[in-house]
This record gives sequence, structure tokens and C-alpha cells, in this order.
Amino acid sequence: MSKELSERKKRILRALVEMYIATGQPVSSADIQSRYLPEVSSATVRAELSALEALGYVAQPHTSAGRIPLKEAYKLYVGGLDAEHEGGALTDAETAFIRSRFEDKLDEVGDLSRRAAKIISDVTNYTSFFVSSHAAPVIDEVKLVPLRGGRALVLIVTDAGLIADKTVEVDASLKPEYIDSAAELLNKVFVGRRADELAEADIESEIAGEIEGFRDIFDTVLAIIRSYVREHSDDDVAVEGALKMLDYPEYDVADAKNFLSVLSDRSCVSELLDDTEDSIEFSVRIGKEDSGVDKCAIITAAYRVGDEVVGRAGVIGPERMDYKKVIGVLDYMKKTFSTVLGGDADCGGDDKNDEE
Repeated sequence: MSKELSERKKRILRALVEMYIATGQPVSSADIQSRYLPEVSSATVRAELSALEALGYVAQPHTSAGRIPLKEAYKLYVGGLDAEHEGGALTDAETAFIRSRFEDKLDEVGDLSRRAAKIISDVTNYTSFFVSSHAAPVIDEVKLVPLRGGRALVLIVTDAGLIADKTVEVDASLKPEYIDSAAELLNKVFVGRRADELAEADIESEIAGEIEGFRDIFDTVLAIIRSYVREHSDDDVAVEGALKMLDYPEYDVADAKNFLSVLSDRSCVSELLDDTEDSIEFSVRIGKEDSGVDKCAIITAAYRVGDEVVGRAGVIGPERMDYKKVIGVLDYMKKTFSTVLGGDADCGGDDKNDEE
């Protein structure tokens, strides 16, 4: 649809969006003309606004009122932003604040999630969320250590360390060779495979003939892995500034209840980021059909260490959110985050914004 617009219409639309973001009030043709297009008349701007209204980019709440941007106007506006230059316009105080908040030692990934979400919310003044992804461990070795009394100790070693140790009952009359054979089979089946893959795969049917005689030990190891995956499958989800959405007058009580119910559900928050492709620098979704939440815009970004996506951050706010500011904060956070975890400090890339 943007191809239908002349450069003048685009300038007028951009001016209207920026003024409405700043004030939350309908914008008049006279204000646009005086501040952004002094070389043309107010009547010309008014005529162009009427054309933009007919095209579905703006609306006039009342006959005598100015115009407000609609979803298509925001999409066109976001699509025209240059994240590298326009989105990165943070003040020195803001960048110093972000850096300082990461100076303290991080004790765990969950702490990183909470801190990142808090920083983003504090700087943007919108609701933010951060989801840290857990990479499933890969099995390095399964050890069986014979114990007295017809028992054996099962140790499962992964690239992330020891995930479990558990004793299993074995026939006390069995020879030591049995334990060695069982360990050889277990390593053949499990080593080199990810825990989540093993938890979902039908391992029994893969090696049905081989596990006979070792089923008790095999079932114990598989149960340990499946239990571990169940307990560690949830990503760390941190939400900050949930009540900040209530600062914007466009939200009534029903909107607020719906919004807060979404944020109170960890799975719903994770789903808000599900459509983010790893190759996209920023994803912008505007309006309920794009985000699932009424009268909202959501900007998300994938955070990498090297080539691995280790987390995703998002900001949710009104459709008239300050897109430049939010993209700038998320972009700077990407660089700081990468530096903190010892990755590539550039941590960006040349991908374009996803304007949907």
C-alpha cells in the first residue's frame, strides 16, 4: 500500500505519527504545516490528510478535530526507520545507566532475565519482558558404578555437567560383566544426543532387541532424562513494568484486565515471542491481529552469543509507542548483553526491521 503514496504524503504521515506519539492528541494540518512542511500551505496539508484518510492510514475522531494515525500508518512509519541511526538515539545518561546496571556479577541466567527486563522497562517506560532460552544438554557419558547389596549407581554426564545420579536395583547374582555390557549399551544409545530429543523419541522401538536383559537399567536412565527435561523445559521469563500500560489514557478497565491477564501467564508471554525469527533483527507487530493484544504494539529482538540465540526481549506498549526509543534501547541492550556474556560486541548485523 505504501507504493500509492507520494513523498509528500509520506512526510506528512511521518510527521503526524511522531506528533501523535509525543502528545496522544489528534494532530491538525496547521501543526504539521508549521513544524514539518513550512514550504507548503496548510490547505495543501489538509487535502493530503483527506487523501490519507481515504486510503485508510489516518482517521478523524470528530469533525472539527485533527487526525490520528491508524495501524497501517504505524507500520509504514516503522518500516521507514533506520534502526542503526534513528533507533539508536539514546542519551549519554541512558547508555551509561544501561552499562552500569550490568556491571555487577550475574549469579544465574534468571538473574540476567530479570535485570534485562528491568533495565528495558526503566529506560523505555513501557512494559518489558525477557525470555532466556535453555539449550538442552547433550549426553557425554552414562556411567554405572556397582554397589553392594545388588545395587548400581547411575551417573549421567552431559556437556553441562552432571544432571543426575540415582541408584538402581540389579540382581545381586549378576556378574560384573553384566554391568559393563549394560554401560556399553547405554552409551551406544544415549551419548551424543540431546536430552530433549531423547525425552521425545521412541527409543525403545529403535533398539527393541538390544535392551532385552537390561530393561530396568535402561528404563531408569530414560526416566531420569525425561524428568530432567520436564523440570527444565520452561524458559526463564521475566516481566517488568506491567502497570505502566495503565499510564496511557487509551486503555479502559476492560483493556487493562485483558492485558494484565496475558502478562500473568508465563506461557502467554513466551508465545508473544514465538513468531520472532532468529534472522530478523527486530520484529514489530501492531494491533490485535498481529500481536494478540488489543490496542498494543510489540517490538521484539533476539539476543545472541556467537551464533546461538540465548534470549529474546520484548517491549509492549500502546500503538503510539515511541518506536525510535524502543528500538534504540533494544539495539544497545543487544550490544551490552553480548559484551557481558563474552560474545561479539558488535552483536547486530545488517538485517532490516520486520515491519510485518
